[in-house]
Amino acid sequence: MTSQRNLAAAGGTRSTAMWLMPFAAAIEVMVLVAVMGSIGFEPPLVVFAVVLAAVAALGLARPGRRVFLAGGILLLAFVAMNLPFIADALVNPVSTSHAWTDIIALVAGVAGAIAGFAAYLELRRDDPVVQALRAPIGEALVILALGMLIGTTYVSVRGFDALQGSAGLGVVNGVLSAPGQLPVELDATASAFTQTSLGLETGPGTIYVVNTDAGAHTFDIELAGQHLSWPVPGKSTVAVVLNLTTAGTYTYWCAIPGHRPGMEGTLEVATR
Repeated sequence: MTSQRNLAAAGGTRSTAMWLMPFAAAIEVMVLVAVMGSIGFEPPLVVFAVVLAAVAALGLARPGRRVFLAGGILLLAFVAMNLPFIADALVNPVSTSHAWTDIIALVAGVAGAIAGFAAYLELRRDDPVVQALRAPIGEALVILALGMLIGTTYVSVRGFDALQGSAGLGVVNGVLSAPGQLPVELDATASAFTQTSLGLETGPGTIYVVNTDAGAHTFDIELAGQHLSWPVPGKSTVAVVLNLTTAGTYTYWCAIPGHRPGMEGTLEVATR
């Protein structure tokens, strides 16, 4: 039985699941475009965006069982691949400029995957599980999900803007005198630190963090058991002043979810 015959046998109209899967795939495409607008074009993301766009188009133009099944699997895979970023976004939605897109990706991906599998089953049995716009409970859940997305987006964007405009935890750094040693430079480009090793001497020291990316980064470090963090807005330079009381090796990193693998290095502090 062809996909069109299945749709006709299911009542001739699309169910809620048949509408939801392609729209969820389209939302994920927009999320990917927004992410690449911040970090630049990445071939794997481009491929995933093209595939999801094709699934969304086919889900609207040719609503067949295989299309919905493939859409459900792809959306579930998309959520699984982004779980590390999504987990950080859920724990602290103001920690990064793209936390709201991570949360939208989670909600849209899970809802779209469930809808894809449901639509596949509906067409196999020629009977919609839930007809479109005929289930008050389903409509209430849609309204609740949309409310959560809008609320989370607002909190994430406004909260990160407030954090970005503050001095962060870096102001509580124990420095009571101006640094007497030459500063060092740390460059952030393409979501990576150019320098993976820096050197300073004990006493107050300065690191100029130069962010050439459009998206924000952070400079995080632990000194004397204290976690210090400086927000570094896009296209800006931030002076990080540290009170280096003890010689040793310290790790610095960017705390934006997903950035640390390419944005981590060591600060070597020698005795003056």
